[in-house]
Amino acid sequence: MSNDKINKQIEIQHKYKNTFDNIINKTPYLKKLRDQSEGLKYKGDIISGDNSDQYKSNYDQIDWTATKNQKKNYRVKINGVYVDEEKDGN
Repeated sequence: MSNDKINKQIEIQHKYKNTFDNIINKTPYLKKLRDQSEGLKYKGDIISGDNSDQYKSNYDQIDWTATKNQKKNYRVKINGVYVDEEKDGN
């Protein structure tokens, strides 16, 4: 391969780098291959304390919104008085 062809390929790679990266980042399989080629551990796999096959197969069935709808258990205190306490007309 001549230097002109190599320079042309490098120029194309630099010109379309963002496009290539966007495509790779949207495709988990390509992202995994890129990370492995760079010697990195693929971050898209499920990483938790329980890596059993049962956990991985049922991962999509976890209801992540269950904790978001719960009532908050904290109270706000301003100048020594809780905000949610009723004021007694003083």
